[in-house]
Amino acid sequence: MSNTAKFDVIRFYLRQQFPKHHIADFQEGTSRAQVFRVDGPHGHPLHYAVIAFDFLLDQATEDLQAVLVSSGLGNKLKEAGASPVMVSKTGFSTEGSIAIV
Repeated sequence: MSNTAKFDVIRFYLRQQFPKHHIADFQEGTSRAQVFRVDGPHGHPLHYAVIAFDFLLDQATEDLQAVLVSSGLGNKLKEAGASPVMVSKTGFSTEGSIAIV
């Protein structure tokens, strides 16, 4: 099943939360998550949202925007700074790192 539509919803949400910032995304090296990087207006990375595929499987595309808003993901990213915020079906975590290969 393709997550393309869900990725679009997440990008849209992040653009609303971080206007004038650049949003990039790529698959984590472990292939278990999609990493969304929020770059500042001058191009330096500011925040990382690591969205686990198990979380996406539990979400309907049409409900995902409301889930992101109610979860306060934007605020969690701002609080975490450059530390990655992991989002999985068990909740949020700022423990861990991003595997890039």
